[in-house]
Amino acid sequence: MGRTILSATQTWVEEEKALRRFVRALRKSDQALIQELLALSRKHVAEASYASNLYPMDIYLVSMLLEMYRKVRRLEDQLERLGVDTGERLTVVDAAIPALPSLVSLVSPEGDDPAEPVEKPADGIEYVELQDGA
Repeated sequence: MGRTILSATQTWVEEEKALRRFVRALRKSDQALIQELLALSRKHVAEASYASNLYPMDIYLVSMLLEMYRKVRRLEDQLERLGVDTGERLTVVDAAIPALPSLVSLVSPEGDDPAEPVEKPADGIEYVELQDGA
């Protein structure tokens, strides 16, 4: 019996075919750049087979991003060896993901308690919470 799903390599080839019209529509200089990005993503096709929970294009975009970040880090290292200050560098210890803010903290000004009544604006427009009724 044959395989029931495409391999990572076959999936990558299908994604590349899907991008062909887009690539042809780009300027020649951009076509060369996207071809380089696609070549960078090919470096991680084997690893992509382990990420079956992601969409194939997501895997390839992350692969491209990883390779580009690797190049940036390499350039930063070269600049540091030359004595050029590249600014503060993010280290693994500093890379802890901060907690996500609550939606209420994003929409209410700092220090305001959303449960407190708000004064009516001078223009007469009153905003009513949907839970309070209209």
